[in-house]
Amino acid sequence: MRKYCLLIVMLLYTVFSKAQTRFRNQASPNGISQKKNYNRKEYLPYSIGFRTGLTQFFGELGDQDMQSMAGLSVGRSFNKNLALHLEYSSGKAGGEKTDFFNSYFINEYNTLELTAKWNVTEQFNRLEPGNVNLNVFAGLGLIFFSANAFDIDSNELLRFTNSKLSARNPLFLRWGTPKGPAGIKKTREGMIPVGTSLDYRLLEHWKLGIEYRFYFVRTDKMDATSGRRLINPEESDSYSDTPNDKFSFLAVSLTYRFGAKK
Repeated sequence: MRKYCLLIVMLLYTVFSKAQTRFRNQASPNGISQKKNYNRKEYLPYSIGFRTGLTQFFGELGDQDMQSMAGLSVGRSFNKNLALHLEYSSGKAGGEKTDFFNSYFINEYNTLELTAKWNVTEQFNRLEPGNVNLNVFAGLGLIFFSANAFDIDSNELLRFTNSKLSARNPLFLRWGTPKGPAGIKKTREGMIPVGTSLDYRLLEHWKLGIEYRFYFVRTDKMDATSGRRLINPEESDSYSDTPNDKFSFLAVSLTYRFGAKK
């Protein structure tokens, strides 16, 4: 599946590159050829999108084992330059390290994010933009995950982030006494998503896109490993002086836009 996803990304990039040349400067509804439309309102302000792609992890067990993800989003455009999106995604992250740890991990996660999306092409293009648009975005989110680390040779479970004894840590705090009932199945942490996307208007209501998103996560145990230690990274003693973990995904997306035209 990973090979097919990468092939799709490469094909879409080729299509977008040719489409940008073909549709770079369209005729403007102003009646003035190629000049940017004075009306900056988005005529299809609402959107529903689906994306799927491959994840990449950055942490102690950082040698790559790309896993898959999928997500949904709903959006509202305030004008042609700025939009707000509420997004949900589910997937896996993976990696390994033979030196010292001799282990690999699998992290199953779900995220909930609120992001602001800025259309750079609309913002800075002096002429009426074509069908291809470059966007950047950032926001805030929560991640709910459960990670397990295994021995590379025997597949024996070595470390884990959640068990019957796990309790909830205070939200957004690096240290603190676990609170709430024991036995939580997923660790909850805050994160900051940032990224960029290249969108192509396939039809009036449909867009295809290529997206790269990077997550700064407020934890060091996404790989079931915290620092150069071999103990289970559970509860308040799981944090170390090493940097927080990060991960990303490269995905293709399909978006349907709708709403009353004005």
